[in-house]
Amino acid sequence: MSRPLWVPMSGAIAKDQLVDTIANNLANMNTQGFKTDDVTFKEILARSENPNPSPGIPRSPIKDKDLYPMEGRDQAYTMVSGTHTNFRQGGLKVTENPLDIALEGPGFIEVATPQGIRFTRLGSLKLGADGRLITTQGYPVLSAKTAPAAEARSPAAASSDPQARLINLSGRDGAVHINELGELYMEDDQVAKLSIVEFQNGPKMKKVGDGLYQNIGDPATNPEAPASLTMVRQGMLEQSNVNPVEEMTKLIKANRMFEMDLKAMKTVDSMLGKEANEIGKF
Repeated sequence: MSRPLWVPMSGAIAKDQLVDTIANNLANMNTQGFKTDDVTFKEILARSENPNPSPGIPRSPIKDKDLYPMEGRDQAYTMVSGTHTNFRQGGLKVTENPLDIALEGPGFIEVATPQGIRFTRLGSLKLGADGRLITTQGYPVLSAKTAPAAEARSPAAASSDPQARLINLSGRDGAVHINELGELYMEDDQVAKLSIVEFQNGPKMKKVGDGLYQNIGDPATNPEAPASLTMVRQGMLEQSNVNPVEEMTKLIKANRMFEMDLKAMKTVDSMLGKEANEIGKF
């Protein structure tokens, strides 16, 4: 493929991925706890491979590039550098359900899944058939990790074992109350404390479906810690943080840029056709 044609084509491919991401954001604008995704791009210049070319004396016929140096711009192409989740706070909706909780702050709820511990912002909880506190998808909610001294007194409650941190409310009566720290009470007795965690340098999360996230950050440089900036709001649910006006503006801009790339491709194709069919006649 001709290099000039690859420049607008790479831009069109990148904008196509951007449009798909924005469309997914808009489709989930009413999904509870959904976080928007943002696409970032980077541009590659041929000149970057040889940043200090020696001008020297021309040893070949003079070309149009010699009269107007492009400095690699005619061999530049665009590519998607990554998709990142925007964890800004979503609005809170009052449900008055005692097992609904919303997180106000940067924290996440720890849950146990067959693939290991995962994190979620979706606080629509319920009681399972066995009395365990679970998410809407059926994943058990974990209690906060115990202190080292408590683990020494009770090895069965070791924080390294998620199964020892499941919250079981079977055999208990009374209204459920969850305070701002995530402490769960029934009547006047504290039954458990929800495991709400934060990340020191911000979350580095990968979406894995069902409103769950997997921590892909380095635990050594970005460890998780008990929440200190997050407040738990009982009887509420966090809504999607999608701003429909902002996303529609992005979508219109991306579509127009995609159309410009297509027009550029047609122009380049027409120029290459004339070069092959008309200039050769001379």
